[in-house]
Amino acid sequence: MRFWKFIGYTVLTVIILAFIGAGVAYYLMWASLPVTEGELKTKVVAEVEIYRNDYGVPHLFATDVDDLFFAQGYVHAQDRLWQMDITHRGTSGKISEIIGDDMLETDIFALTVGFRRAAEKSLEAVSPETRAMLEAYARGVNTYIEDNKGSLPPEFALLGYKPESWEPVDSICIAKYMAWYLGANMDSELFLSAVIAQVGEEKAAEIFPYYPDFGPSIMDQAKELDFTSADIPALNALAELGTFGSPPAYIPGVGSNNWVAGGDITESGNAMLANDMHVLMGAPSMSYTQYLSLEEDFKVTGITLPGIPGVVVGYNEHIGWGITNVNADVQDLYRMRFHDDEPYLYEYMGEWQEAEVLEKEIFVKGWEDPYSLEVMVTRHGPVISDVVDLDEPLCLRWVSHEATNEPDAILAFARAQNWEDFQEALQNYQAPALNFVYADKEGNIGLRSNGLIPIRRNGDGLLPLPGWTDEYEWEGFVPWDELPQFYNPPSGLIVTANEQVADDDYPYHISHEWSPPYRALSIHRELEEKKEITLDDMKGPQASFYSKQAELLLPVIIKALEGNNFDAEEAEAFSFLREWKENPVEEAHLGAPLVFHYLYLKMTENIFGDELGDELLEKMGNYRPFVNIMDRKLLTGESSWFNNINTPEVETRNDIIIQSFCETVEELMEMTGAGPSDWRWGDLHTITFEHLMGEVPGISFIFNRGPYPVGGGPMTPANMSYDPGDPFPVILSAPWRFVVDMGNKAGYDVLGPGVSGHPLSHHYDDQVEMWLNMEYKPFLFDPAEIFTLEELLIMIPENR
Repeated sequence: MRFWKFIGYTVLTVIILAFIGAGVAYYLMWASLPVTEGELKTKVVAEVEIYRNDYGVPHLFATDVDDLFFAQGYVHAQDRLWQMDITHRGTSGKISEIIGDDMLETDIFALTVGFRRAAEKSLEAVSPETRAMLEAYARGVNTYIEDNKGSLPPEFALLGYKPESWEPVDSICIAKYMAWYLGANMDSELFLSAVIAQVGEEKAAEIFPYYPDFGPSIMDQAKELDFTSADIPALNALAELGTFGSPPAYIPGVGSNNWVAGGDITESGNAMLANDMHVLMGAPSMSYTQYLSLEEDFKVTGITLPGIPGVVVGYNEHIGWGITNVNADVQDLYRMRFHDDEPYLYEYMGEWQEAEVLEKEIFVKGWEDPYSLEVMVTRHGPVISDVVDLDEPLCLRWVSHEATNEPDAILAFARAQNWEDFQEALQNYQAPALNFVYADKEGNIGLRSNGLIPIRRNGDGLLPLPGWTDEYEWEGFVPWDELPQFYNPPSGLIVTANEQVADDDYPYHISHEWSPPYRALSIHRELEEKKEITLDDMKGPQASFYSKQAELLLPVIIKALEGNNFDAEEAEAFSFLREWKENPVEEAHLGAPLVFHYLYLKMTENIFGDELGDELLEKMGNYRPFVNIMDRKLLTGESSWFNNINTPEVETRNDIIIQSFCETVEELMEMTGAGPSDWRWGDLHTITFEHLMGEVPGISFIFNRGPYPVGGGPMTPANMSYDPGDPFPVILSAPWRFVVDMGNKAGYDVLGPGVSGHPLSHHYDDQVEMWLNMEYKPFLFDPAEIFTLEELLIMIPENR
């Protein structure tokens, strides 16, 4: 999220300069650091002990369940209060209240989609015990706010507002946002609609997933679309609103890796698990490591999400689990027909039905009166097209509009003791759809692709559907016991990296938008050659910059380039690729990865740019099936898109490769001011741990860490992805890397840049070097070891 773009820029700059000029800002920052040692009288019924290790990771011990989650809320607020507040505001349509009207359209979109409406519905579905957990957590957050009214995190002072009281529904709002972040593919439908409007259905068919084997229903739908080239800006604007001001909804490489090795193939004889989730990088990370112990109930450690109680990924005394995204298609857009004279009536099955109309108010900083918003909700979900004034009404149906029940599942994960317990917990984990890998202390491993996946009566979710008929209704969801799963496979190894989870014989449609198989192939390549896997072997793929994509594409590229009459610089760059072909590892100090990535972008431009135009070309790199489609064209050499319609010649794949290579060398020389011998991938491919305030002039040095040169790329197991529209800074990677041997609970992890969200805390960035160097620190799980830590905060009852 590029925060400075929607901050009231001039106002904020004046505030910041005033603070800095008076020397107040720095003082406020130091004063707002949380107290993490000593005794704290607060709203608990029994003592709670909070030990922090050398990296500030909190380890909570409680004898009462409400006290435990109260303390978790308090500690989350200590380290991440502003992050929690800004996230819940984003999902609740309340950013304009603190920023101004620059964010009004985004707030309108959030309220129209209805994150909070969906969260309120889900809150009603949780069990009484889970409701109590959410309420205790909220009390902890609010107690921290009350205790620290005069020393809140610095972002509140810089933006001039106070946090709202936390409510249980706010936690579920954040869960709904994560479901959107991992399962919002309406942008693909909007992009394909725009492409059809631009180039026609025959040409567009070549960039549909699975072409040329897709069913005729796809193009039958295309023939019915009424969008024209004049609608393209509105279609693109609607897709962009779905990012909530962040980088594009999809970036090549987005996803995660996880793998488990059974006891039969490990050196220790124990099951082992590894997980690294690829998300937008920032300071702080989306994730937060924490240990929770409830006396005589459970001990669990791993990743938590600030704002949500419990541990989302990690391990307890009996089992460990990790996640990757299924990439399931859980959204559909429906084209609607509204009555000409009665704006709330829409057609369905030859009759007029009345939409539910919701009246909302958005308070806007600097405005005297609130903005009045009218949201219409149909049987197919809310009308979202009005946000961008698109002529044809579009409604959004989304799985997470249902009353899903993830908080129950998270609590059950902590208590699960075996595969049966874990599966029972997963029945409540419904969105987003995730691949859960499992390992236990008995040496067993398993996989379950889990979540609500709609069964469509017709169509396959690739284009907006007619909403005035029942032909394209959802007919429930894939039955839970028929979702892909297996337990203790003969190979003893399970790997998931967002690749296709079921073969073509699977009876239900899950998705057309599987990630390219390169990461999965590279992980298999590294682990399958090991005879007895160790925990260090489990770490290996998380540090691997090997490019299976380059391995497959380089022979085609090199063959096309051989024998051409290159100048000295072109010849040198070509020699990079030929030498690198033998071992395509994307190291930061090499020049070949830079040539390869720039060449890939130039080939994309020269294949598609002449017909798509600049606006759609920019979106092409953020189209989920793009890499699979692009690479298939390069490998087969078959596509009408290779021909440039603006030239009299008929260009082929090899023509495109040669042209793109020459332009790559010329443009890189101009960009770097140096010849190929001085090119280094890490000079342009860098990572900055960027805070939401980090692009505001004058204070970025306080909030940001970096840039740092890094290797890797979007298709390497150690994922280092950039936005193709803004290469090559890394904006997506795995902030948290984690491995564990479940037999002895020996776990190791790293969380970049650190656990704290406070820029003056030592723990804001104390894991950066470790993260960059692919190093790990030990997880502490044994209470006896944790009790030796010196940094201790004891919560004691107020009446003691």
